[in-house]
Amino acid sequence: MLDRRTLLNSSAAATATAVSAPNSAEANDTVSPTHNLQNDIEPRGSLPEGRVERLPELDMESRLDFAQAFRKWSLRDFGRNNLKRLYGMLEDKNIDPTNSPPIDDLLEIIGDDTNIYTAMRCKTTVQQVMWKNLVDGFHAHKDLYLNELASAQQQGPGTLELNPDLDIPEYAKHEIHIQPGGYIGDPLGGYVYHYGVNVFTLDLNSEDIFHRSLADIVPVPEDGKMNSFLDLGTGVAQLPLAMKERFPDADIWGIDTAAPMLRYGHMRAVELGLDINLCQRLAENTQFESNSFDVITAYILFHEVPTEDTRKILSEVKRILRPGGVFFPVDFKTYDQRPPSANSRLNQWWDHVYNNEVWTEEYRDSNFSELMREAGLIVNKNAPTLSKNFWNSLMATKEA
Repeated sequence: MLDRRTLLNSSAAATATAVSAPNSAEANDTVSPTHNLQNDIEPRGSLPEGRVERLPELDMESRLDFAQAFRKWSLRDFGRNNLKRLYGMLEDKNIDPTNSPPIDDLLEIIGDDTNIYTAMRCKTTVQQVMWKNLVDGFHAHKDLYLNELASAQQQGPGTLELNPDLDIPEYAKHEIHIQPGGYIGDPLGGYVYHYGVNVFTLDLNSEDIFHRSLADIVPVPEDGKMNSFLDLGTGVAQLPLAMKERFPDADIWGIDTAAPMLRYGHMRAVELGLDINLCQRLAENTQFESNSFDVITAYILFHEVPTEDTRKILSEVKRILRPGGVFFPVDFKTYDQRPPSANSRLNQWWDHVYNNEVWTEEYRDSNFSELMREAGLIVNKNAPTLSKNFWNSLMATKEA
C-alpha cells in the first residue's frame, strides 16, 4: 500500500468554480434521470442517455480519450504482433502456445525480449496516465465534489448506511488496479473509479451498458419470486441500479467496504431516481437475517479476495440466501475451468505483478465451484453469461 492515501485525503481546497448545467439530452425509455440533486456539479451536462455526466473539463476528457486510444492500440495492433512473436518463441521450442507452461518457465523463454516487455510497459503506463488525469481533474474541484456527495447523502430515494468504525479487511486496503488511494483511501475514489473503468474497458462514453446487460441475464429462482436482491462488493452500485430498473418493485441492496464508492453510487441513485439501499458492511459478515434474499450476486469480487476469506463469504451467502434462492457470482474463469494459453498466462502475471491484483493468482488456482459446494450450495456450471470464453458461467442455489 502506498502513502499517497494521506495526501489525497488532505488535498488543499480547490479555488475553481463550476456551474451546474441542465441536461438537454433526452434519456432513453429505461430510466428518466431526475437531475434534481442539490449542489449537482455538472458543468458540461451529461452523455446522450442522461445516465453519466460528462467530465468537468474538455481537456480532461481529451486526455482520457487519448489514453483509451493508446490502450486500444497497445492491446490490439501492438498486442497482436507480440502474440505472434510469443507464439513463435514457444513453437521454436516445440511447446504448444495454447497450453501455457508454468509462469517461471514462460518468463525464462521470453528472457529480456524488448518488444514483449514494452507491450507490458505500455499497459502499465496507460493505467498511470489515466489515473493521474482523473485524480488531478476531480481533485482540482475537490470541495465542490465533496459537497455534491454530502448533499446526496441527505436525499433519497434509497438509503445510504456508512460505518466509519468498520474494521476494513487487509485485502480491501490495496490500491487495486493501481488506482491511487484504492477504493477506500480517496474520498473522490468513486468518481475516479467509474470513469477509469470505462477507459479500461475501452468505452469512455459507456452509460452502464455492461451492467445493464448483465442485469438482464441475472437468473431468478425457479418459483419466479424476486422480491429481494443483494450485490456483494457492489463498488459504485452499477448492478443494483440496473437491477432496480429490471425489478422496480423489488427491495434492492448493495454492500461494500469502501465508503467513497458507496457515496458515489448513492449520489447516482438519487440523480437517476432509483430506490436502492447501500451499506458499508463486510461480505463475510453482512448483518442481514438468515434467509433474507431471493438473489445474491457478486461481480468480479472473488479474484480480489484470498481463499480463506472467500470461504467465509460463501458461508455467509448460504446463510442469508433463502431456500431456493440463487447465487450468481460473475468472475473470471479459474484454471480448472480452462487452462490458460501462454498469452493469457503472461497477461494474468502482469495483472498480478504490475496492476496490483494481489489475490488473482490464488483465485485462478482455486476451484471455485468446489468452494461453493463446500459451503453447502448446489452448483450449476451452465449459468447465463455474456461471454462463455471469458466469464466463469457459474451459479448456485440453496436447497429448497
